[in-house]
Amino acid sequence: MNAAPDASARTHRVPVRWSLVLAVPLVLFAIVWLRRAEPDYEARIAPIPVHGQVGERIQARSFSVLVKRAKLAGAYRTAQRALDDAPPLVRPNGIWMSALVEVEGAREPVAISARLRTRDGLLYLASPITRPDIGGMGLQARRIAPGLRVTGAYFFDVPRDRLQGAHLQFYADAVGGIPPGLDHLVDVDLGLDAPAVRKLLAEAPPILDLQ
Repeated sequence: MNAAPDASARTHRVPVRWSLVLAVPLVLFAIVWLRRAEPDYEARIAPIPVHGQVGERIQARSFSVLVKRAKLAGAYRTAQRALDDAPPLVRPNGIWMSALVEVEGAREPVAISARLRTRDGLLYLASPITRPDIGGMGLQARRIAPGLRVTGAYFFDVPRDRLQGAHLQFYADAVGGIPPGLDHLVDVDLGLDAPAVRKLLAEAPPILDLQ
């Protein structure tokens, strides 16, 4: 007959520290949250926004810009290129928005590009200086000398239903239409609430003569 095991031979049980058990998932959750909250590489090198409004001169690192006004048109008629040609009529897919601006390089010659950002985040690049072709008035990606204030226009082909809440954005020396990382991105609030858009649309001529 086997003897009962002595009490001293029984297995020693380690007391459970419930505070540690509960702390582990909390620490893991915190690590995951911090990793998700940490900005990714693109966010860390994103352009630095500089905000302004129509009628205000805004100084960026390599240029300044003053948006004087914006207007709409159904189409543009430009100057004829030959005596026997009819004046070209440039029609958009949506409606034309033109922004009359004054730009200036800060320290060295700089090409200044523009885009229209809608309130839902869509981006419409300004048309090249040949669409419409109005000689030296087009400013998209045109190189501007420092100390020389140049007045001209940027043109955007944009759907009518994307006008409300849209902002103009300007940036320097873009590659492929993308603002340089860590450089300034000028963001201009056009004040396009619903009444302002209705007013612009009502005033928009079917054909605006740019000859």
